[in-house]
Amino acid sequence: MDIRAELRELMETRGFSTSFVATAIGVAKSTVNMWLNNKYNGDNAKITDKINNFIQRERERSNNEELPFIDISIVKYISEIARLCHTKGKIGVCTGRAGLGKTFAVKEYTRNFLDAILIESDSGYSAKSLLLEIHRRVGLSGRGSVYDLMNEVVHKLYNSGRLLIIDEAENLPYRALEIARRIHDKTGIGILLVGKNILFENLCGKNHEYDQLYSRVKYYKKLDDRLLLQDVRKILTVIGQEPDLADTYYLYSDGITRKLEHLITHSTYLAKLNGKDSIDSSVIQKTSELLMVRSEWK
Repeated sequence: MDIRAELRELMETRGFSTSFVATAIGVAKSTVNMWLNNKYNGDNAKITDKINNFIQRERERSNNEELPFIDISIVKYISEIARLCHTKGKIGVCTGRAGLGKTFAVKEYTRNFLDAILIESDSGYSAKSLLLEIHRRVGLSGRGSVYDLMNEVVHKLYNSGRLLIIDEAENLPYRALEIARRIHDKTGIGILLVGKNILFENLCGKNHEYDQLYSRVKYYKKLDDRLLLQDVRKILTVIGQEPDLADTYYLYSDGITRKLEHLITHSTYLAKLNGKDSIDSSVIQKTSELLMVRSEWK
């Protein structure tokens, strides 16, 4: 296939605009347009090389996609507590180590239940920034004093039956957690706080000085540190790999969801790169040696 036709096909199937391609290869949009129409008067060989590299890179990227949604045990635990908080109007907490798939689970919940609001907090969040984000997410302006923001959020959410999920809630200072509690108390909506294990300590206080906050928690689940082996088998079955490889994948992933996902996708890519029709234990082992071991997975 002519390389111009290849690029057009890639742009159509992946939804790439001319501007996207131009930015990716570091040239002007007009250059890509002229090159596509065979009207470019500059160094055509140089542009063609850049386009060829772009096409190759994007094809390789498409072969390294994330795993599809699979209803493993961690997803079920979080979904069950989220649903209880949602329908009962209570506060729930789920904690566990990084890489288990907590974010994946809450995102899936909000896809299934559109009246749930997901806030993905970070270390820069203050009480006001959390309130501003909630204000925006309920369709308001995201502007105003703390007093006005709170009143408008409460008015919007009062008796709405909605669910507010705050992911990585261990990043929130105490005053921000108190904002969430006050919204719950004044509106009756459910709230689910999800984060690392230190979130539990943040809710209680080192000397249990935050009893007013923690006493509102109705449901609490401390997630297992690792996947179940049956979860790994289920994942492999869904994606069409041999369930017999579950023990090997479990060994080299330490039972951590995020690490397992990387191991599966990179093993698949490495096998294709080496002309193998299937994945075996040796491919998984070699792939594990290429992946960086991150301290938070341990």
